[in-house]
Amino acid sequence: MDIYLKKAALHIIDRESGSPIFSQQELDLSKEYVREYLIKKIQKLSSAQTKTGILAEDSDFAQLVRQSEHDFLTSSEKIVERWYAAYAESEEAPSADAFVALYEEDTQLYLAFLKVNYHEGYTHLVDSDETGLRNELIVHRALLSGKTQKADEGLTVHLSNLSYELIEKKYPFSGEKRLYFSTQVIESEPVPSLEENVKVIKKVAEQIGTKFENPKHDIIADVKEAVYESVEENGALNAKAVAKKVFKDNISAQLAFQEEVVEKGYVDQATLPKEVMEITEKKYSKQKLKLSNGIELIVPLEVYRNPDLIEFINNPDGTISVTIKNVDEVINRL
Repeated sequence: MDIYLKKAALHIIDRESGSPIFSQQELDLSKEYVREYLIKKIQKLSSAQTKTGILAEDSDFAQLVRQSEHDFLTSSEKIVERWYAAYAESEEAPSADAFVALYEEDTQLYLAFLKVNYHEGYTHLVDSDETGLRNELIVHRALLSGKTQKADEGLTVHLSNLSYELIEKKYPFSGEKRLYFSTQVIESEPVPSLEENVKVIKKVAEQIGTKFENPKHDIIADVKEAVYESVEENGALNAKAVAKKVFKDNISAQLAFQEEVVEKGYVDQATLPKEVMEITEKKYSKQKLKLSNGIELIVPLEVYRNPDLIEFINNPDGTISVTIKNVDEVINRL
């Protein structure tokens, strides 16, 4: 996706100082490394862990987002202030930098909030005294992650329709680890992420499979294949399509599966962003098998389903034999 940054601000969240340090000036977007850093971070927010939703029109957060188009720096400070009021209640939430950016993508206006935690690292310091220069090794405790890494938490909001993408984390609050961003900051219940939905599907499929005496390795393989096909064909995950793929002609198992996933929190999603589809198709296009004897295999789906290339045999004693066939060459990589 092509992103054009219009405005951006950096606000410092030093937990030891007790309150945010708000910038009174915008970031200089004429600097290429600043633009590149922010654009990469924004792009990385679209992933299998991303939750989606729509802000309520009359919510306080929605009003702040819309005000950012006309009074960016003040709005950015109020957004960070609102976020920090919830964040600061956690006894373990770390220090970080908070970026707020106004940008265009395909001529549409968006606001991004990015929270990037500090990391400890080592660097050099050149000092001098009456005897001359001295190079020292020092610990730097406020380093940011690189541009290719995801922000620790983040939000993008489409200013026109208030749809959003969200990455959030759980932190301890009075000893209880819980989410705070969706519940307190934006006060909106997002649709579960693709990763959360897949976890529910996998767990329920295993339970239903056990009930109907389906081999576990077959169930997991079918789930991965169903996820891959659903995303590739429909651009989104669909529980009904997964049920048909995994439990085939067993209507009772299909219905039980569909009811159970909804009870466990599964929600059908809208069409996934292109970036998420590409990640998902790549991840689920291969079967990763770990055998009890320590052997690990990575098998492309088209190979996994071809009995002329790989075969799973259930032995009378309850063990499973795996036969790999028609291999022209074995390459041993260090």
